[in-house]
Amino acid sequence: MPDKKNSQIWKLHKSLGKTVQNLSKRLGKTSNLEEAEEILREIEEVNFRTMMAGRLLFKRTTEYLNKKIDYLVDANSKVEDEIKKVEKTKDVVKSISKFLGEVDGVLDKVKLLVG
Repeated sequence: MPDKKNSQIWKLHKSLGKTVQNLSKRLGKTSNLEEAEEILREIEEVNFRTMMAGRLLFKRTTEYLNKKIDYLVDANSKVEDEIKKVEKTKDVVKSISKFLGEVDGVLDKVKLLVG
C-alpha cells in the first residue's frame, strides 16, 4: 500500500468483506424468514460500505500512482537533459581535439622553421 491511510482503508475493506461472509454463513443456517430478510438487508448495507471503501482505496491508490508517474516523467526529463549534456560534452571534446590537432600542426611547422 502506498501510505498508512490506504492501508487503513484496505483493512476496513477486508474487515467488511469478512462481515459479509459471516452474515452469509448465518443466512445459510437460518430457517426463519424474518431473520433471513434481516440478514439480507444487513448484507446489502455492509456490501454497500465495502464497495465505498473499495472506491476510496482505488481513488487514493490512483492519486498515489499519478503522483509517482508525474515524478517519473519529471525524472525522465532530467535524464534527457543529462543525455543532452553528455552529447554536448562529446561535441566539446571533439572540438577541443580538432583544435589541439590544429595546434599540433602549427607547432610542427614552427619546429620545422626553428629547427
